[in-house]
Amino acid sequence: MEVSVTIRIDPTRCRGHAICALFFAEGVELDQWGFGRVVDDRVDSGRLLRKVRRAAAACPNGAFVVSERTTPAVRTARSS
Repeated sequence: MEVSVTIRIDPTRCRGHAICALFFAEGVELDQWGFGRVVDDRVDSGRLLRKVRRAAAACPNGAFVVSERTTPAVRTARSS
């Protein structure tokens, strides 16, 4: 199975606590007021996925949103 992850920061809910950047500094950039924006949403390892999930759980306003979709692995038929 393959996991596809989408990350976004809801600007209407973000209050500039900057907690997302503490947990996921690799993918979040802060503006001068502390409001975050996702600059790299590639989650290509289990370690990064754990960081993303922690950032979402720690956001006090629920502005850091993670959507995960699991798709079955596609197998190709082999020719004999």
